[in-house]
Amino acid sequence: MEQLNTAKQSIWKSKWFIIPIRIIIGAVFIYASIDKIIHPDRFAEIIMDFEIVPWNIINISAIWLPWLELVVGLLVILGIWVRPCAFLLSILCILFIAGLSFVLAQGREVHCGCFSTSSSGDVRTWLSLWEEGLLLVGCIWLWIAYIQLMNKEE
Repeated sequence: MEQLNTAKQSIWKSKWFIIPIRIIIGAVFIYASIDKIIHPDRFAEIIMDFEIVPWNIINISAIWLPWLELVVGLLVILGIWVRPCAFLLSILCILFIAGLSFVLAQGREVHCGCFSTSSSGDVRTWLSLWEEGLLLVGCIWLWIAYIQLMNKEE
């Protein structure tokens, strides 16, 4: 039984499992950045709809946040600075989950702007938080697993 548990743990921490997770997480953030980079004005309106970011930093946030997602997503896929990038992506996920939860708790409807800046997209609900939670779990797992993978290779 102990050998089975050890085998399970080694699969979850092997580079053959980590690489596809890196690619998936990086691709999600790259894909999420594209429309926001193309339409920073629409993304600024979405940020404004959340009513949690001070108005004087909305425009700068709408410009740099998508580029941050793009660069960090690329770095994760390429395997460069994976630990700090996974940590940063985890922080971004936590901030978004907290912001969305705050808006939903107030009973307001909001479009997240995650993958599209179009206002015709689905309105976010409490049920939709599982998607962000799953992405957060993936980022945290990648951060932890990458620590252990690096220690194993040394």
